[in-house]
Amino acid sequence: MRPRARAAAALLASAVAIRAAGAGAADDGASFHTLAQAGFGTVDEDGFVLLLAEQGLEWGGFGIVLRGPFRLRIVDRDPEDRGVLREQDWDEPSDFARIVPRIGFFRSWEGGSVRIRAGELAGAGIGHGTVFDHFRNDTNMDRYQGGLLLDAGHRGNGIEFLMENLIAPRVIGGRARLAPIAWFTDAPAARRLEIGFTVAADLAVPRNRPEVGGVVVEERTVPVVGGDISYRIVDGERVLLQPYFDVNGMDGTAGLHAGLGAGLRLAPDRDIWLHLRGEYRYLGADYHPVLFNPFHEHQRLFFSHDDELGEHRTLADHLAEVDDPDSHGGMADASLDWERIVRITARYDSEGRGRPHWLLLKVDVRPSEALAIGAYYASRDPAGGAGVFSWDSLIGVGVTGRLWGPLQANTGFTRRYRRIGDSLSHANETGICFGLILQY
Repeated sequence: MRPRARAAAALLASAVAIRAAGAGAADDGASFHTLAQAGFGTVDEDGFVLLLAEQGLEWGGFGIVLRGPFRLRIVDRDPEDRGVLREQDWDEPSDFARIVPRIGFFRSWEGGSVRIRAGELAGAGIGHGTVFDHFRNDTNMDRYQGGLLLDAGHRGNGIEFLMENLIAPRVIGGRARLAPIAWFTDAPAARRLEIGFTVAADLAVPRNRPEVGGVVVEERTVPVVGGDISYRIVDGERVLLQPYFDVNGMDGTAGLHAGLGAGLRLAPDRDIWLHLRGEYRYLGADYHPVLFNPFHEHQRLFFSHDDELGEHRTLADHLAEVDDPDSHGGMADASLDWERIVRITARYDSEGRGRPHWLLLKVDVRPSEALAIGAYYASRDPAGGAGVFSWDSLIGVGVTGRLWGPLQANTGFTRRYRRIGDSLSHANETGICFGLILQY
C-alpha cells in the first residue's frame, strides 16, 4: 500500500449505481449494458421527472459509458425558473461532458501499468496526498465537470496527472515519481525508495472585493510546487509500512509534511485490509496543505470570512490580505476494506491555531450483486471550530437494488453546492427511480 490517495469510487449521488458489466461477456471479450430509468426528484423547491438512458461497453481494459440524463420540471415554486428542461444542467460547455460520463482504460505488464479515467472524480489524489487528496469535481450540482486522472508507471518510475475539467480546466496537477535504485537493478526491493516532484495550480481564482459591487474584478493563478521522498521499510503480504517526507511551496511560503502510511491485512486467508495514515505538518503563513480537497469548488470562492466587512474572502483575497500565523497541524486518515463488500473511510485534517480544518466520513456497503448502499459526510470550518458539525456540509445517502430480473430501483438524498449568480450556496437533491438494466 502506498500512502498516496488513489482514485476511489464515490457514492455521493442519488443513483449509487450497480454495474455488473462483464458478467455477460460475449465470445469476443466485449460486454455491454443498457439502462433505462424514470422517476421523480427535487432540487430545492422544484420538482422534476427524471429520465435516463445509458449504454455501456467494456472490452479488454477499455470501458465507456454514454448517457442521456434529463430533468423535466413539473413543479416550479418561487423563485420561478424558465422552461421545462432544467436549464442549469445544460447552460455551459462543460455540462455536455455528462453525455460521456465515464471513459476508462487499464493495461498492466511485467513491472508496470497504466490507468486512465475520464469523468467525475470523487476521492482523487496525487502522491502522498499533501497537495491533492480526496479531491472531488462533482460538488457543484449546476456545473458538470468531466475530469481526467492518469497514473502510469514502470519499475517504480512513473507519472500521475489530474485535471478537474477537460473542457474548461481550472485545476490541474501532476507528479513525477522516480525509483533511482531500480535504474541499476531489477530487484523488487530497489523500488522501495521513491522520490517525487509535484506541480499543481488553480488557474483562475477570482478576486471578489467590493470595489465594483462584489463582482469578480480579476483572476489569479495559485500554484503549488513540491518534492517528496519515501521508503517502504516493510513490504510484506500482511504488513506494509512507509514513512514519507514532503516539502511544498505556495505563495512564497513553505510547508513540511512528515507522515507514516501503514497497511495491515487482518486475516491471512481473506482480503481484509486496514489502511492507516498519519501526518505532522509545519505550515508557513500562506501555505495551506491539501489545497485541492473535497471542498475546493467552494473554498476558492469562500475561503475565509472577513468579520469587519461581514463578507467572505476568496482564496486569492485571503492570500493577498491575511497573514495567518505559522502553525503546527496534523492529519489522520483510516480506511477499512473488506473484500470489496465494505469500505469505510474516516479523515480529519487540521492546520492548527484557528486555521481551517475539515472532516470526512464515508461508508460503502455492497452485500450482494443486487444491492449497494452508501453514505457520505464532509464538512470544512475555515476558523478551525465546531463548524465541521453543521448542516452546511456535503452529505449524501443512496441505495440501489435489483428488484427482480432486470428491474432495479435507486433512491437517494444529497446536499451539495449550487451556483446562484456569481456565488455558491448549499442545495438539496432527492430522487427515486425505477428502470431496466440489461447485460449482454
